[in-house]
Amino acid sequence: MEILNEQYLRMQKLAGLISEEEAKVGQEIEKGLLDILGDLKSSASAIKPSPKDEEINEALGTLFAITAGAPGLMSLLGKAVDGAANYFSYGAVGSTQVGQWLQKTGHKLEHKYIEAIAFILKKAYPKKFGDQDPFDETSSLHDAAHGIYAAILAAAAVVSGLEAANAVNLVVKGLEGGAAAFKTAEVVQLAQKIVAA
Repeated sequence: MEILNEQYLRMQKLAGLISEEEAKVGQEIEKGLLDILGDLKSSASAIKPSPKDEEINEALGTLFAITAGAPGLMSLLGKAVDGAANYFSYGAVGSTQVGQWLQKTGHKLEHKYIEAIAFILKKAYPKKFGDQDPFDETSSLHDAAHGIYAAILAAAAVVSGLEAANAVNLVVKGLEGGAAAFKTAEVVQLAQKIVAA
């Protein structure tokens, strides 16, 4: 897969579609998103069942309620995005270009993130999400994992210099349908909380 990605970037450069600097930004962003994913996976074992499991189980809950209700989850998301912040310095290319690369790279990693986030949510909310499949696009687990994923991408875009609302609009447009279950304003709110965590 890595060889195919390198060849794809090489062909884009040869065709004049992207510059050397833009290709480097894309590779750095992918590295950053892989680091965030690694942090999520390695820290998942620290997540305990939420004392708000019953409460969240009664209602769908907002993205913020779901993340804030699981002790340590908001902090984990904030640390993961902070840890990868150095990969999102855009130098010679504009922040919009960084946002586009986040969207493109993020789309490629989407299923891996949804699986990792769903695992964390199932641990935190066994009554609400315990028997749901993260890839069943009709499940509330899929919706919540997808919404949190959109907020992570948006937070990474904010770290790179994009305004939160622009970052979310750019990111949500590029994701598959699941993020549509949550309002853009909700994803913006969560992205801002992740950046502040």
